[in-house]
Amino acid sequence: MQRFFSISLVLIVVLYGSPQAFSTHPENYYMGDPMPGISPVPHIALLLPLHSPSFGQAAEVVRQGFVTATMREEALPLTIRIYATTDDPLDILVSYREALYAGAIMVVGPLTRDGVSALASSRFVTVPTLTLNAADNDDYMPPNLYLFGLQMENEASQVAELAAKENRRHAIIINSKSPLSTRLKVAFAEEWRQNNAYATSESLLFDKDQTSLESLRKYTAGEDTIVFLALGAKESRLIRSYLNPATPIYATSQIFISNKDTLFNHDLNNTKFMDMPWLLQPDHPAVMAYKHLDAAKSQDQERLYALGIDAFRLMAMMMRAHSVYEISLDGVTGSIHFVPPNQFVREPIPAKFDEGKAVPMNTDTQQDFSISER
Repeated sequence: MQRFFSISLVLIVVLYGSPQAFSTHPENYYMGDPMPGISPVPHIALLLPLHSPSFGQAAEVVRQGFVTATMREEALPLTIRIYATTDDPLDILVSYREALYAGAIMVVGPLTRDGVSALASSRFVTVPTLTLNAADNDDYMPPNLYLFGLQMENEASQVAELAAKENRRHAIIINSKSPLSTRLKVAFAEEWRQNNAYATSESLLFDKDQTSLESLRKYTAGEDTIVFLALGAKESRLIRSYLNPATPIYATSQIFISNKDTLFNHDLNNTKFMDMPWLLQPDHPAVMAYKHLDAAKSQDQERLYALGIDAFRLMAMMMRAHSVYEISLDGVTGSIHFVPPNQFVREPIPAKFDEGKAVPMNTDTQQDFSISER
């Protein structure tokens, strides 16, 4: 099975750096023992689970975004090799090692959480590696491993910061039993309490029972209360009308699935959330610079496509930079900056539903700006 193919990339590469920064010179990389029949060639390796039944479609959309971003670069040619894997962590590690043997001077990927976790716990990370997801345990990360992606936990923390501007003390978090919803609940609660020493929070388990739903209006009526929905769009739509209309409601980008279905969104009116410029700001300079995904089937596919674009742009900046600390990117997925020890944090923009449409918010003036569906 062919494990990789190459595309042409036009990119300025700075082949020097400060001793405190990652090095970008191929001679500084240990590539392991040479594999028979392989002559190492310096290249960028893009590691994606294109052969995975579960993640292959998502990986293909990320690949398309990454390739789209390469077409806007001008200068010195450099090869990108796309290594197609399954979602098996062992297969991902094998492909990563193959990339090193073949001369990879930088790796972008893996895309899956299990793949990133396996790589983080291995001893294989000898070149700068920009992952496209988080690891299950980030207590220790190899020095050359940098985390980036669409982690919903980060978004929940950022939503908690936004909600803190309401100057209310108590948060009611409504979550389901899913692992993602549980992680969102924890991330929001931790950030909520950090923003105010006197802040309190409690969680309620989502329940479709009519009696439980009807009790929510009174339960969420406190003047010092906000509500965070750690739920998807359908669950949030179901529960929204049962919440007290005077209580500020917050959620993550999970609730924004389209601006075309105003009837669906109307049930979410005044719910505040955060999402990327790619979906909310068509007049954003970076958003206008790239062609959009052909025949996107969902907002999630659009987000993955945007992830591919910003992954390439961030990788290119890492190659040019003397230090990751100087990297800052006004990306299509949000404003991106480095946070020690090893994470590129993506800050999306605040928005709310108004008359069935998602509209960006100016948090300084609380003014909303209408957008149209592309």
